Amino acid sequence: MVLSFDEDFNVAWADPADAESIWAIDRVHFAHPVTPLGEDVYRVLIERSWEKRAVFVNGYAYMKDFAPPPTPREVVERGPAKVWRDEYLPAVREICDRLRGRDYESMPAAELAGMLPQVFEEVAAAFRYPTVVASALMEPGLMLAAFCDREIGPEGAVLAATLLQGFANASASAGLGLGDLAGLAAATPELAQALREGRQQDLASLPGGAEFLRQFEAFLREYGWRAEEWCLIHLPTWAERPETALMLVRRYLEDPSRSPLVSARRAAAQREETAATIEALLPPGQRERFREMLARASEHVLISEERAMWQLIGIGSGRVPLLALGRKLAAAGVVSEPDDVFYLRLAELRALARRARSQQARIAERRALHEHRRGLRPPDSIGRPLVVEERPLPSQIAHRYFFGTVVPPSGERVVRGSPASRGVASGRARVVQSLSEAGRLQPGDVLVCRSTAPPWTPLFAVAAAVVTDVGGILSHSAICAREYAIPCVVGTRVGTAMIPDGALVTVDGTAGTVTIEAQA
Repeated sequence: MVLSFDEDFNVAWADPADAESIWAIDRVHFAHPVTPLGEDVYRVLIERSWEKRAVFVNGYAYMKDFAPPPTPREVVERGPAKVWRDEYLPAVREICDRLRGRDYESMPAAELAGMLPQVFEEVAAAFRYPTVVASALMEPGLMLAAFCDREIGPEGAVLAATLLQGFANASASAGLGLGDLAGLAAATPELAQALREGRQQDLASLPGGAEFLRQFEAFLREYGWRAEEWCLIHLPTWAERPETALMLVRRYLEDPSRSPLVSARRAAAQREETAATIEALLPPGQRERFREMLARASEHVLISEERAMWQLIGIGSGRVPLLALGRKLAAAGVVSEPDDVFYLRLAELRALARRARSQQARIAERRALHEHRRGLRPPDSIGRPLVVEERPLPSQIAHRYFFGTVVPPSGERVVRGSPASRGVASGRARVVQSLSEAGRLQPGDVLVCRSTAPPWTPLFAVAAAVVTDVGGILSHSAICAREYAIPCVVGTRVGTAMIPDGALVTVDGTAGTVTIEAQA
């Protein structure tokens, strides 16, 4: 397929037909380069979930003729929400339990390496179920946004999206769970002080500590196995390293006014105000149609965030057998750390499990290359250019409101994107590349990142505003910014590159601008 490529994403193709095809990047789910083993995992996942061929250029995934997968007709006829709850969700739970529950430790390394193709298929199956219902579940929300855009004007789509906030959903529930833990700790001064000082090792011996840890472990069982983002199977989950979750509890303790519960109440109030605003702006003859469309779209966020959570749990659960193999190879001297396996290919792992040879030097080179590639700026497509306006209408709508469209060029002091959550806020920009850096975000900072996924959501209670490189007004980042009722600008393409870390910025989530007021 791909013979070679360079850092400018110029590609030499084996098949001339591939060179004339459109290979597009999904910037919402694959905003970052994947590791060598990630290429093997995600190739299977993409082929099973999207039913598309994939190539990887500088670690970035490109899909041939990319479009959201259609929901099977029988699922549409029976009702996608019902099928998801009654059939697909139980199936995904069972797959994830199986991935985490096998006794990998008793398997010889060669046997475990030999079953990795089966593991990849299971991860892909767990991902496929929530993916194939996406189009049908998202359609009412997309149609509502398009209707309000057409009837009200450019502000209409964001107003429509605001109506989908303030409802209970999986991502918001994770934040509320951490808020409940902060409230539990606040009731016991010694416990709260230990958390503020980062003395996790002392919690069990303190008054209230045993109950706090019991509830924290329950939280991790529910939410801890989510991968940090869809394409980051190589990064640890909260179940493995709970420090980020405890840091967020500490942030909520420091400033109770920024708790997720306070944000949820504010979002619900904004939703009610916005409904009245839209009714007043619409022509009288369109108000009944608006109410009907809103009723159909009411489940959008609830199901959308639950789907996303289980996609990520499937990926996080797939780490368990891979790390089990990593521990065996570390004991044999093949790798230094268990997570080094993510920098080897499947064929290499299977060979090394049969005949151990040190790979430390190779892994160090590949880690450095992967880190370098994180700084590259991949184009929207390779091969033939992607022209959204030439796509079928449903695909155009999805690209505009979910994946994000091209925005006006940014200037030296003003970064432009799509307005996604209304309001204006100022604060210090904190450019965060991964959740491992989340501790740098202080209350009132502006979170600037490439993209977000459900595990990032509790950070929104700490931030004054959110700015992302990718996504549209119905992407995860936009949905959760509205859930926390903070300004948000998405799809800037250049925010993480142009906004200096520590600079004072003003985010206008209504106009879609980020103004750099002063350098750090």
